[in-house]
Amino acid sequence: MANANLEVEIDLLFANPIPGGYSWTLASRLGHMLRTAEERYGPRDLSYTILGVEFGGDIPHIWYPGNCRHVIVQIARYCINNLQHAYYQLAHECIHLLSPRGDANTIVLEEGLATHFSAAYMQEHFHSNWHSGPGPYHDACLRVQQLLAIEPTIIRTVRQRQPTIAQISVADLRAADAHVSEELANALVQPFATH
Repeated sequence: MANANLEVEIDLLFANPIPGGYSWTLASRLGHMLRTAEERYGPRDLSYTILGVEFGGDIPHIWYPGNCRHVIVQIARYCINNLQHAYYQLAHECIHLLSPRGDANTIVLEEGLATHFSAAYMQEHFHSNWHSGPGPYHDACLRVQQLLAIEPTIIRTVRQRQPTIAQISVADLRAADAHVSEELANALVQPFATH
């Protein structure tokens, strides 16, 4: 086995009894993150079944085993011994669980919201300052922060009209709040590219 000596952050996987329940694990943290994301940005698409969280590869993402509306969160293998890094990646991927599409295509709005949410979640629950470095995720996050500065509940409002984040249009954003400029709306609905 290639990773026989791999050191694992035990609290990611094993729940320990505590007064009133159990300690946090990836599974229970995923549930809390999803609830938080739904409260802020609207309900998730229940036609997809979330199967859980696994470690693999170098880049976190969600994937769709069996092409049957099942979805798995995959976080980077190197997070297996870093609890906070694992939770940061998990929080990011939670946004993609709100409205999965069965493919990897998304828009600036969705990646920016995922980046914003993961940093906010880590600050609120771990008092940690997590930020993406310079690049497309950071730029997308700044655009989303511009949008949320106009109206903090706008994502929830827009998703009542168009529940699938990756399909939100300029018209959807501008209908939700007239203060959203056409320039900002256009930037947010562009296909997201990592380069």
